[in-house]
Amino acid sequence: MSFISCSKKDGITIRGKIHGNFSITDEIEYTTPVNGTWFYGAKKTVDLDSLGNFIISLKTDVTSFITLYIPNKASAILLVEPDEKYEIDFYLNSKDQKVKIKGKSSEALTLYNSFALPEFYVLSNSNELLKDSLLATISSKITTLKKKEILQFQNYFENQNVTKDFYDLAELDRKYYYSALETSIAFINYKGDFDSNETQNAIWKGLFGISLPTDSFDIRSPWSFSLISNYIDFIQSKDEIDDFDKIREIYEQGKIHSYNINRAKKYLKGKVLEYYYATYILSNSYENKDNSKELITLFENFKKEYPNSNYTKHLKPQVQPIIDFHNKIMESTNNKKIYLVENYKSIDTFEELMKTLEGQKVLVDIWGTWCSPCKREFQEKDKSVEFLKSKKITTLYICEGKTEKKRYGKK
Repeated sequence: MSFISCSKKDGITIRGKIHGNFSITDEIEYTTPVNGTWFYGAKKTVDLDSLGNFIISLKTDVTSFITLYIPNKASAILLVEPDEKYEIDFYLNSKDQKVKIKGKSSEALTLYNSFALPEFYVLSNSNELLKDSLLATISSKITTLKKKEILQFQNYFENQNVTKDFYDLAELDRKYYYSALETSIAFINYKGDFDSNETQNAIWKGLFGISLPTDSFDIRSPWSFSLISNYIDFIQSKDEIDDFDKIREIYEQGKIHSYNINRAKKYLKGKVLEYYYATYILSNSYENKDNSKELITLFENFKKEYPNSNYTKHLKPQVQPIIDFHNKIMESTNNKKIYLVENYKSIDTFEELMKTLEGQKVLVDIWGTWCSPCKREFQEKDKSVEFLKSKKITTLYICEGKTEKKRYGKK
């Protein structure tokens, strides 16, 4: 495989090939940097030729991360630099190394692909580390892992296998990843000891000593969002005492997303707040993860607050299905074949609910606003309507939402 020259300034060319069982209908998905930042919503696709070859061209004026995905088959990460060319091979049938990278920084990039790859904003390694019960022990292990990985990249730099820009971003990324991982473990398992244990409190403070998320905070790492989220939780815990009754009430009012964004505005600003704001909307709306109408309001507010944001065009495809969902609800409200049980607060048991349908054959469909398979199933429900109608079966839809309030519908 040979390289193609690229004369366009800041242009990056990635040539690749898939080996093994693939279909020419397969596509390569890849992220594109937004302001040099890894943003999962900024994904494009490129087709394969009949031999499994593909070419990706993109532009960034700073060293950045991009990820490539063959959905449900393989993935890879590249730390790319302006005006460079890269070559990557995917071996789908291999049980060992599924990705091979040639060209600039190939050894360092191969090392990167042995780490946990960013699939959305999910951290890994926590299960293995949680075998230890003490945060201090976990912290020591994480420090060892982090130093080992950073030292490997330092060696590549000293041997002139990678540039200074490559090394600086790799070092930053490893610090972010392990700090985000450690704080996530601490929040989940040791939050109750935050103020009561002097040693653990010192560890908490040390975790955020690398660089606080001010306007100068470097957000190019895929793990920036996780680290910033934990930072906000940390500062919030120091500033305020958690009021669980208050939080529950906010959930029930359907205002939890606005609460979280307003909380972020207290501690973040500038490009960091814009990035966090956009990523928060993405992470909660991606593939209809949460059909909350509040996300529509947040998106509209985001557009007003950042009228020239490069994130907006990537957020719109994720929010539009939520808009469509609520438009359908409005249409259903006017459908005389559907009614909502208005006195649901007085219904305490399933038996009481069923009495409202006494004498009828009923299909009970329990779903959740947070359940993507449930919502995809609704897209196919029209196919079953005539069959159920012919059998004189009534469908009872029970929505199990994130709050204590539930709405019941009958068709």
